[in-house]
Amino acid sequence: MLTAEGFYLDRRFMLLKDNEETPRKLQNMHMPSFPSMCLFLTSIKDDTLTVTYQPPSGSSPLVDSIEIPLEPENFDNLEKIDVVMHQSPTTAFDMGEKYSRWFSERFGFKVVLAFWGGNPRPVLGNRPGKPATQGPKPKNGISNIINSLPVVGILLSDDEDNIAFNDVAPYLVISETSVADVTNRLPEGVEMDHTKFRGNIVLKGSDLAFEEDFWGELTFAGDGNEAGIVLTGNCGRCKVLNVDYNTGAAGKGPDGQVLKLLQKDRRVDRGMKYNPIFGRYGFTVRGDEGKVLRVGDRVAVKRNEERTVFCELMMLLSWSTRGWADLLSQTGQAFLPHRGRVSSRQYPSQDDMPTLLSYRILFRIRCHAPFISL
Repeated sequence: MLTAEGFYLDRRFMLLKDNEETPRKLQNMHMPSFPSMCLFLTSIKDDTLTVTYQPPSGSSPLVDSIEIPLEPENFDNLEKIDVVMHQSPTTAFDMGEKYSRWFSERFGFKVVLAFWGGNPRPVLGNRPGKPATQGPKPKNGISNIINSLPVVGILLSDDEDNIAFNDVAPYLVISETSVADVTNRLPEGVEMDHTKFRGNIVLKGSDLAFEEDFWGELTFAGDGNEAGIVLTGNCGRCKVLNVDYNTGAAGKGPDGQVLKLLQKDRRVDRGMKYNPIFGRYGFTVRGDEGKVLRVGDRVAVKRNEERTVFCELMMLLSWSTRGWADLLSQTGQAFLPHRGRVSSRQYPSQDDMPTLLSYRILFRIRCHAPFISL
């Protein structure tokens, strides 16, 4: 079932490493830094999440599991912890010693299991219906002032999008045809494991590999039910693709070469010029929350004329008594790369600005490697 934050029950938990320092310091666990996370498999039945640990091939044959309630009782009474993923903050809940001990024993260091709890986490990447350079509305006491400022006011919107413990969007769409293309790059007899791309929607039927680069919106049709997902940005890949899922470590054979193979011709997003692109990020179309997607649904694709750009936006406004024309001449083109030139006459004159106003705003959007969570 679709929700505003993605599939129902998806990405509600995550793992953090407790560095056992005072004050307490928790580190987000991502597969690039903790590849053994791939040895933990998840399944859902009724209201329970089951996590099964499968030791690396050739080690202990012991396979064991732990059950976690998807809706922990009285979780508001749990210890609150601050979680920041890719500059996007939220408040989570420490699930406690029972779960911490189980994960810690298997990782070999102290681990915390965190529950999302429904607290909003702002989207800092490409947002549905917004330019690639537009981020979320800031939440602080000077929001109204910032919104009224030139350039910043244009880029910020009253509309808000939130996610749980996802990377930068609720959905990641990949195609079987593109996975087959990667298989063709590997030695004969070696098949690419599509689960390494971590897509939660896998489509088949594309005529060409990487055709999804130009997909803008998907409409799913089945049993008289239509539901939409708007695709907003590309997924830049990292060394997670090189992890050997049998050992929980970096692959030493063909498994360890996938990222390098894709870097040859898949660095197609100038906003992430060092990362090969594979797959598209997406959001539920407004109004389609509660609708259900099923395996086998037909999918209609709306195409973009050009690839979207998932760019990093660094905006730095510094002013005191200098004129807006000077500010614009230094920074205006960097702010609005897709909106064309903006005339300085659209901005207030120096005399219109408070003489004591002098501060800096740093606003950053960037795409990161996919975050792997339970």
